[in-house]
Amino acid sequence: MNEQKSGISDKTTKEVVVLTDDKITLRSNVKIYGVLEAGLVRTTEIIADQRHEKQFIEFASPEGDIGSGLLWINQSGNRQFILRNNPDRFWLTDSVDIPQSKSFMIGGTPVVSYGYLGNSVIASNLQSLGDLKKLTVNGTVKFGEGLTFNPISNRLGIGLEEPNGKLSVYDETYDVEVVIGATDTGNGKIGTYNSKSVDIVTDNQTRLSVDMFGNVTIGHETKDSTVTRVYGKLSVGVKNPKESLEVSGNIRWANKLFASGTSAPDSGTYQRGDIVWNSEPKPNSYIGWVCTSAGSPGLWRPFALIAA
Repeated sequence: MNEQKSGISDKTTKEVVVLTDDKITLRSNVKIYGVLEAGLVRTTEIIADQRHEKQFIEFASPEGDIGSGLLWINQSGNRQFILRNNPDRFWLTDSVDIPQSKSFMIGGTPVVSYGYLGNSVIASNLQSLGDLKKLTVNGTVKFGEGLTFNPISNRLGIGLEEPNGKLSVYDETYDVEVVIGATDTGNGKIGTYNSKSVDIVTDNQTRLSVDMFGNVTIGHETKDSTVTRVYGKLSVGVKNPKESLEVSGNIRWANKLFASGTSAPDSGTYQRGDIVWNSEPKPNSYIGWVCTSAGSPGLWRPFALIAA
């Protein structure tokens, strides 16, 4: 076919173009030196052996919620990589896999690499972590609603956010805050911050109790078989005792009063067997006085005459 028409140069020697009502079939390669405008291009392969000024694919601005981009159609389901708007973002239907030696970057700075979270990541809402080998925290640390560490006051609180000791444990049920720290004089301190008693227990049994007024109880009235041992000097009302036991005032032993004075009592109520020791003994006087009949003040008799 060598027919010459205006605008068409036919140099074919065989049939290369077939025209039908619904399509045009080309039986040879096609070269286009201008712009090809088409409503739809369907192909199985594109091969380019030259570089052009624009080495990218242009898409129209995304419209609606679907967006625009790449679409892969297969029997297992469509795959998409598109740009969506409201807000503008890229959206993928499948996972992204990169080599271990590569990173995801923001502004040229690695953000996520294999086994590494970039230093630029300073805020997170992580809810689960694996085994930590090292952790440095420069601010307040909170573990749920139960544990708080304040680096400014250097205090750790369990059950409360504002601890009143270096370590504070708060029991909301009984409104008790147990504190461990130091006193204003530099002594170690353990006890309660609020007006609550303190019990020291073993085997879940109270062994020593200090109430809110400072009263101290050792042992329990129903468990009189326990043993209390004191090694060294013991004193009551004496700051620097010299003897094994020193008491600054009267004592009661075996339900008997032992007191001191210059004479037998002339007031008060006493029991038989109570003794008042003479605080100013001298020759021809007595060691003390003993109550021989209970009363107020009772009947008293001197005993143990001191020789002249």
